[in-house]
Amino acid sequence: MKNSKTTLTFPEKNTESVFKDLKGWHVAIRTTQYDELLQWYEDNLDFRLVQEFTSGEMKLALIAPPGDNNFLVEILGVADAEKSAVKSGYDHLCFMVDDLDHTMNTLKQRNIAIDMTFPAPAIGKRVAFITDPFGNRLEFAEELKSE
Repeated sequence: MKNSKTTLTFPEKNTESVFKDLKGWHVAIRTTQYDELLQWYEDNLDFRLVQEFTSGEMKLALIAPPGDNNFLVEILGVADAEKSAVKSGYDHLCFMVDDLDHTMNTLKQRNIAIDMTFPAPAIGKRVAFITDPFGNRLEFAEELKSE
């Protein structure tokens, strides 16, 4: 394979897939240096703070690149890395879906266990997590429906 400049050529979208509604939303990074990591992204890459909140003892921030409102980085600040399954770095990749129940049912039909699911009203989402066979966590989120 020689090094040459090429553009990406995507195959046709799989409009028949039961997962055709998946859209990348965010990647999460876990850290014990929450304030410093958030500041680094803001100072060095001009990321914008979209939302900041807490969940239990965890501090969270959703930050966006300077010119993109369609992809976020989620910073997960933990106080004690020893209690955390992920010490530092990549935590999970999140996809938006139209219907979380349909997505979870399809995953279960494919013998993929749902690790956890819960509403996240602080971000207006309902979420579910799975783990791939290589230990990578994936999150699926839908807009929280009003009751």
